[in-house]
Amino acid sequence: MRTLPSLPTTVVSLGQAVADDRCSVDRILNILAKDPALSATMLRLANSVMYAGDQRVMDLRTAVMRLGFEALLNLGRTAAIIRSFRGSNHMDPFRLWQHSVAVGLVSKGICRLIKMNHMDESAYLAGLLHDIGKIALDRCFTEEYGPVVLAIERGDACLDAEFGNLGITHAEVGAMVAEHWSFPAPMVTAIRDHHQDHPKEFLPALVQIADLLVRTRIPNGPADETLMFALEEQPAYPVVFGGGDFDAERLTFSIDDELEHAVTFVKLAFQD
Repeated sequence: MRTLPSLPTTVVSLGQAVADDRCSVDRILNILAKDPALSATMLRLANSVMYAGDQRVMDLRTAVMRLGFEALLNLGRTAAIIRSFRGSNHMDPFRLWQHSVAVGLVSKGICRLIKMNHMDESAYLAGLLHDIGKIALDRCFTEEYGPVVLAIERGDACLDAEFGNLGITHAEVGAMVAEHWSFPAPMVTAIRDHHQDHPKEFLPALVQIADLLVRTRIPNGPADETLMFALEEQPAYPVVFGGGDFDAERLTFSIDDELEHAVTFVKLAFQD
């Protein structure tokens, strides 16, 4: 993991500032002023359909006021991470980030649908990073990861291909990356356990549900092309939705919108 890039100091400083109850808009702007390239990307993303309101955001002060500190921090993390991992040896990075952003957006949308708005930004970040271990493996073990990708392209399940060839999975490696970047423990757990057979905690269960829903629209490989499941029969379902009423039809219709948003978002993030 030492060969992976660290998060930019700007993003680290943003995280520290947002964690401070005394944080101010001026403090946030002073931090962003030190990284014009990241700030420009964040401004483009703030004007994407996911965040933009009726009027275009012309400056970062307006973006901070409109989005709030936590959403702005995640915007900075998103921009920095995608910019740092735009290259790949064996995978299509655009497709992988489209999938990851879509899982983040669906996770966030489910939180709002079940009235857990206080979790929506954490849900988005967990979804965004759930497959970061794939990029880490591709970067750090280039020769060894090639056969894994070939096995997936032949129809093997991703986890089976990884463990069979490497003895470790992208979920485990992703958790190491999150720890390396000093993300909170719940985020590390969500990344590590999002493929667990019976997730017991909310964030891993939420990401697992969102990942399945997105993979029915954007298959990660031949094994996903025939992916079908009953949502309410998934072990993660009661952890996320409990026994309350849930508007499944509304969720189904929103997923396609989120996929379109993800494509636009990643295109903007890939721009220099």
